[in-house]
Amino acid sequence: MSFSKRRSSSPNSNIWTAVAIFVSFCALAVSVYESIILRNQQYAAVWPYIEPSVQYSNHSFKFFIQNKGTGPAIIKDVHLRLDGEDVTDYQQFIRDLLRQKDYRSISISSAKNSVISINERLQILAAELPDSLSIPAMDFSSRASVEVCYCSIFGDCWRYLDGEVARAEECGE
Repeated sequence: MSFSKRRSSSPNSNIWTAVAIFVSFCALAVSVYESIILRNQQYAAVWPYIEPSVQYSNHSFKFFIQNKGTGPAIIKDVHLRLDGEDVTDYQQFIRDLLRQKDYRSISISSAKNSVISINERLQILAAELPDSLSIPAMDFSSRASVEVCYCSIFGDCWRYLDGEVARAEECGE
């Protein structure tokens, strides 16, 4: 004769099982939430913020792009407009902006696909006039428009347009 002892589940064991499952789900939720926070901290730690700036005196003009963010900026595209017209010739842009034809020196650098580290400035345009000439008082922001598309090392992109920064899906190549 064989007697088999049948295990019956008591109400106590069902409660402990439910509590263990609930605690497991809470631990999973906390872990997912912490990973989201960590990812956001990583993205914030390398967030670039581009700000173009102009310096000029009686005899010199310089146009820079500066990274004031917390991570490197990968410059994908820079567009300038003068008096509403797209600029294709930077030498002509400088002549028209400064209303001068004679220069001691002109410097033009391409920013496309450049990487600007934190607090670094990249000089795009520079002009120096002879001592006999001077740059007339000018308002760069009223005549010129600057658009810069740049990305972080994680591939997040932004578009700077005349003081406003907005997220961009991608930067044109």
